[in-house]
Amino acid sequence: MIKILIVDDEREEREGIDYLLKRYQYPVETVQAANGAEASRYIHSHKVDILFTDVKMPVMNGLDLAKEVNEYDPQVKIIIFSAYGEFEYAKQALEANAVSYLLKPIELDEFRRLMDDVIDSVNQCKVLYEKKQQDDRQNRKNLFYKVLTSGRVDEKEEERLCEILFPRENTVYGFLDIEFMGNYFERQEEEFLHFVKMYLGEQTEYIEIYPNKAFLIMPYVNSKLLEEQLRKLLRDIKIQTGDECLILVSSQVTAIDSLIEQLKRMNEIHTEVLGYGDQIILVGDYYNRTEYYAADVEIASKQLMTAIESKNADLIRGQNKQFASCICSLEKVSRLYIQNLLYSIVKAIYDIVPGIAYEKVLISAEALFQENDLRTMLQEYERMIEFMIDSLEHEKVDESRIVQNIKNLVEKEYMKDISLNYVADKVNLAPAYVSYIFKKETNQTLVKFITDVKMQKAKQLLEEGNLKIVQIGRACGYGNQSYFNRLFKNYYGVTPKQYREKA
Repeated sequence: MIKILIVDDEREEREGIDYLLKRYQYPVETVQAANGAEASRYIHSHKVDILFTDVKMPVMNGLDLAKEVNEYDPQVKIIIFSAYGEFEYAKQALEANAVSYLLKPIELDEFRRLMDDVIDSVNQCKVLYEKKQQDDRQNRKNLFYKVLTSGRVDEKEEERLCEILFPRENTVYGFLDIEFMGNYFERQEEEFLHFVKMYLGEQTEYIEIYPNKAFLIMPYVNSKLLEEQLRKLLRDIKIQTGDECLILVSSQVTAIDSLIEQLKRMNEIHTEVLGYGDQIILVGDYYNRTEYYAADVEIASKQLMTAIESKNADLIRGQNKQFASCICSLEKVSRLYIQNLLYSIVKAIYDIVPGIAYEKVLISAEALFQENDLRTMLQEYERMIEFMIDSLEHEKVDESRIVQNIKNLVEKEYMKDISLNYVADKVNLAPAYVSYIFKKETNQTLVKFITDVKMQKAKQLLEEGNLKIVQIGRACGYGNQSYFNRLFKNYYGVTPKQYREKA
């Protein structure tokens, strides 16, 4: 709605302008002021599109008001009306950037022509302004996307980030790295943003990264309070979809250097943490390099070692079942501690079982150390135990071949809703292990590779020009069209429509 401020020291004159605007049904909202000073105060606290002002008024006249408003907000369209038709007033009005100078009494046809032109001009300016705002928001998101995915900034990007994040001193932010096991954001992004608004507030900014990963940027708040709100958010997500999530919460970010350091630490934690499991990890407090131990686990492991010394397979299996159950009951557990404990068991069994090639055990042990989830870690461990007890021959794991098979699978089935779980199921391996070997072999995450393949195919289809954009989104496995459009723009810097027009 266009807002018009009518300023005149005579109430009848103000009401007359207001009456004409309503009579001709202009889509405007009007407010009134009795002098220039009152109008100035209003404009400094409210957005006004058109200023109608008389010239002769007490306290501050209309020409002084017009000059002040033009300096404060050049977008305001100024119309000066007065019973004085001298050239000097008209000249001063033009100097104040007034769009017109009307004489009282106002001639109706002239009034209507003027209002039609001014309202049309205001609407055009609003469209251009909104487009500029949208472009600025998208450029801001594109910059964040690049920095958050690479963890690096060049000199020009650092300068722009400082302008965005730290326009004044004592500005402090928190960055939240949110990653789901499944492609949650592609399916439930709207609901997620509703939860974010509800629990984290309007000022929280959402940056989509991949279908399963996003960042939130928000003014820094007390970590205890934030964790309470995040628990509520995870609770509602769990009720909604049941998808598992991992949230990493940065320490205070007060400069670009501290942001890059926090992103580096978050990336390290992703390689250390045990799975998803709706965990909330405060980066600054993560373990504090302190590891969690449990007396019950230590006792169970000693009992298992005794069983191993007996070389009784049934006894080993029975004690091992009890040992694994004990590990699963822990609320907090150090990944490194459990991995070393399991490895010591594997080594003890290897030492008592003849005829097993060392290389086979080594490969399996390496896989154990790369698992990212307690459940899948124990599954891998159980497989190794059975392998050694039964002295079964297993084909050597060829990680390069597995990764190539995964690449072939993605390139062949890019049109489907491919996730880490989907790929792991297809190659009959644990999701955490698939994630690990893919990153080790390619130096990128599987989700990023999937996104790369889909985006490259979308680009190819746009260049060919045979399909509608909505069809291209679906052909690349994106059922959510708006999400596809935004992901494409984050990736290439332009929307699919803009890319097709330039191609």
